[in-house]
Amino acid sequence: MDLIEHKFVETNGGLKLHVAQIGTGDKVVLLLHGFPEIWYSWRHQMLALAGAGYRAIAPDYRGYGLSDPPPKPDEATFIDFAADVAAVLDSLQIPKAAVVAKDFGVYVASRFALLYPERLQGMVTLGIPFTPPGPGASAILALLHEGFYARRWMEPGRAEKSGFQTALKVPYRYSKLTKLN
Repeated sequence: MDLIEHKFVETNGGLKLHVAQIGTGDKVVLLLHGFPEIWYSWRHQMLALAGAGYRAIAPDYRGYGLSDPPPKPDEATFIDFAADVAAVLDSLQIPKAAVVAKDFGVYVASRFALLYPERLQGMVTLGIPFTPPGPGASAILALLHEGFYARRWMEPGRAEKSGFQTALKVPYRYSKLTKLN
């Protein structure tokens, strides 16, 4: 893990985001983590990608890990998270990247793909299907069985009570984010 470099980049809104990266070159893979994770969940894949000649980048979202929390957490949307992804690429002077996203990160990647298609080389989603913005995201979650983790986290305060705040600097509002574009 000592080979992975850490830095902070600034978003258009002035937030500092923590970014882990390894490798060099034009072949870039951006790894978007799930909940309640941080960049660290991609550490093994990052090493493998770098070994295969890719530049692997894994940011912590706003309010996660070492990144700054949003100024108004209850107003944060996936569009903000997608803009942060674009800001990370801008800061690192990367015009285009392949995106691999899992879990919660799929919602971020979906918005990024729709808002910044010229920045996307390709996209892989794991665990959750691509879901465009709108009421469909909540409808899909409603179809999942009651024990599915995303349904459990929709209950206000449940994440905070569970102790998962260790990765987060703000109260977690999965239900709020799934209803917003």
